[in-house]
Amino acid sequence: MITFTFAGDESGDVSFNFGKGASRYFVVAVIATSNPDGLRAVLDRVRRDSGLPQAYDFSFHALTSERLRERVLTTLGAADFDAWALIVDKTTLPDTFKLFMSGLDVYLYFVSELIRQIPSEKRQDALLILDEFGDPYETRDELKRLMKARQIKHGFQRISVRRSKSESLIQIADLVAGSILSRDAHNETGAFDLLSSKIRSLIEYH
Repeated sequence: MITFTFAGDESGDVSFNFGKGASRYFVVAVIATSNPDGLRAVLDRVRRDSGLPQAYDFSFHALTSERLRERVLTTLGAADFDAWALIVDKTTLPDTFKLFMSGLDVYLYFVSELIRQIPSEKRQDALLILDEFGDPYETRDELKRLMKARQIKHGFQRISVRRSKSESLIQIADLVAGSILSRDAHNETGAFDLLSSKIRSLIEYH
């Protein structure tokens, strides 16, 4: 049986303070690969060919060079991975989210909701790596607790929380999430078009 490695990241924020710049949309994206080292090597080659440090952190919103962004996304569009994503318009959420849930609660709710949508056979005995969102141990433990409470049998053998700059797979998830947010929040479809063939499902949460 093929075992997958998953990695997830988000784009936008979980704040509801729209008057002070909170994003209208929040996106969670998860990628999956059966060859994590090979996929990491794809970004290593882009760094080397672009004259970037090997520790360079690819972040969608920090990637201001259009030429570099197109090179990275075109390369990833031909790479071997699948992606699933969820987008929510926070202005449509009920007061429960705004009044009774912490930022971590909101984040993990949508992470768990996305995990529920990924085929269970792909999750079985897999590794899930998430970007840091506060304390890594609290994030991991709260996600497990929430999935149990929501009766989501995640199937992962291990869940790990790491800093994105130390894990290229998280950076790829960030690029997927950022391309979706850019499409819906700013009507800029160029980045999304380069990665859309990798997305197996894009859920619009209601």
